[in-house]
Amino acid sequence: MLNRPILVMNGTLIDGTGKPSIQDSAIVVLGSHIIEVGTADDVDVPKNAEIIDAAGKTVIPGFIDSHTHFILMGVRTLTTVDLSKTKSISEVVAKVKLRLANLSKGTWLTGHGWDESGWTEKRYPTKEDFDHISPYNPVVLTPYYGHLMSVNSRALELAKITKQTVDPPGGKIDRDPITGEPIGVLREEAMTLVDNIKPSITKEESLKGLQKACEISLSWGCTSIHELEAQALDIRTYQTALEQGILTVRAYIMPTARFTEKMLDGIQTLGIKTFFGDEFLRIGAVKIYIDGSMGARTAVFSDSYADDPSTKGIFTISPEELEQRVLRAHKLGMQVAIHAIGDKGIEEALNAIEAALEQEPRKDHRHRVEHCEILTDDQILRIKRLKIVPSMQPNFVGEWGHRGGMYEQRLGRNRLKLSNPYRRLLDEKITVAFGSDCGYCPPWPFNPLYGIWAAVNHPIEENQISLEEAVRCYTHNGAYASFEEDIKGTIEPAKLADIAILSKDLSSIPTKEIKNVSVELTMVNGRIQWKS
Repeated sequence: MLNRPILVMNGTLIDGTGKPSIQDSAIVVLGSHIIEVGTADDVDVPKNAEIIDAAGKTVIPGFIDSHTHFILMGVRTLTTVDLSKTKSISEVVAKVKLRLANLSKGTWLTGHGWDESGWTEKRYPTKEDFDHISPYNPVVLTPYYGHLMSVNSRALELAKITKQTVDPPGGKIDRDPITGEPIGVLREEAMTLVDNIKPSITKEESLKGLQKACEISLSWGCTSIHELEAQALDIRTYQTALEQGILTVRAYIMPTARFTEKMLDGIQTLGIKTFFGDEFLRIGAVKIYIDGSMGARTAVFSDSYADDPSTKGIFTISPEELEQRVLRAHKLGMQVAIHAIGDKGIEEALNAIEAALEQEPRKDHRHRVEHCEILTDDQILRIKRLKIVPSMQPNFVGEWGHRGGMYEQRLGRNRLKLSNPYRRLLDEKITVAFGSDCGYCPPWPFNPLYGIWAAVNHPIEENQISLEEAVRCYTHNGAYASFEEDIKGTIEPAKLADIAILSKDLSSIPTKEIKNVSVELTMVNGRIQWKS
């Protein structure tokens, strides 16, 4: 039996191409694809079509989140103490104490999502904050940016972290300046000392986390995601979900080369290249780190941090190691996605990509720099020349780009203007893909409409972009970043029928209100997968 056609009519269409919106739009869907797009007057409507009336509200391509820790977001939503709305360390302690009341002795407690830049204390939690309430249960807490860990003495003891423990390469154990004892704050690779001994996520937890993440994603009109830093369990979880028919969001999976060369060894042995898979599940780029985050003061800058002149950040691997890994991945036919936030970290990422391209030229590599937050003019021009895709998170601007926010605390007033220069990048015809960094960040910034609001209302006026441009960065450009712009990312004939209908017409409301708009309907592959 043939599929019944669907007509999505009477909407204000922002189609992802960057063109002005279309009033009174009509979209005909047959099976999994769009077959006709136009206005109500010029579209040939099939007689037996199922009608979906958008009632003047915005219709858009399904959002594509180009930077997620998707399974982790779902797992943390289900199992981890949410610290995203805490206003002080005392609130964190109270939340931890409440959860401890329901845990047996010795069970690990995890929490995530705090933002110390908004606390009165303006410091990281230490073991002294938790030892008196949790002498037997190891406590492991991480901030929204995920590049730092606060733990209690029990966790330090189990990880065998003492005064004599040497900082691992690319990491730092914060210590008491007088005694030299660890204070319970671990940065970057030092976190692995605890990660390696705490209980791992089980297969069941991973699959439930993926299901939960898909629910969250569809509720925000997001139909495709890029999963960063995928481990072996993550890849198996996606495969299981696909086999069981419960993978309702398209996934572009990026294996990580953060800690070892084993992932690259496996890729080489199997002969897998970027884009292996199908329209629902593909292998993407190799994720590689070079620096950390501004929140943990581990993103690497040319100049010192404004609020801590003793540091310029931490390289998680040496520039020489980065160059070797990028070259190897490039030669294996893989796209690379380099985590780089500070201007010095970005410089080394660009150097590594350029060196690989000089040794083995490739026209359409689409290598990426993830985050790419603090850019100089010269770096923007290099990105254009090298045809690199910046994968950026506008929700960060919305949270920390305002006057007195975390960006200004870390950078100072003069460097602040270099943060997330969307206008300049788009003016140079650079393809910028937007994402949320969900999983490391609390669940709330996953909302693509929050990111669009932040990009359109960038606190630095000369960095602001238009509504249509921001939607394109969250749709077409995300598809381009995964080599899929020919099949999705815009509402055009022959594209996959991934469509969302919003609760309002974005073009008719003040831009300040965009973040308050919700999603009414999400369609994936021509099927309604979520309704409000």
